Amino acid sequence: MLFIFMQMYMKELSNSFKNIARSTEAAIKGEPKYREQVKDREVKMAEADGIEMDDEDIDQNVDILSKSSPYKRKVDEDLKRTLGLM
Repeated sequence: MLFIFMQMYMKELSNSFKNIARSTEAAIKGEPKYREQVKDREVKMAEADGIEMDDEDIDQNVDILSKSSPYKRKVDEDLKRTLGLM
């Protein structure tokens, strides 16, 4: 019985690590495009609102908004799930 439990646990842990690898790979590939899209939106919103923002201000806003990107949230979620298994 213990052997079966350990086998199931190891399989679940292995799948969890695979999920981390997948979400990390997706973040590496998708994060630059996401930041670019956020920057484009920030520039358009500033222009629409009539606010003059220099590149530093825009980059600062992009950094703040990118902290909660869907890619980073998915990696964090997978890490928490894996740590919960351990």
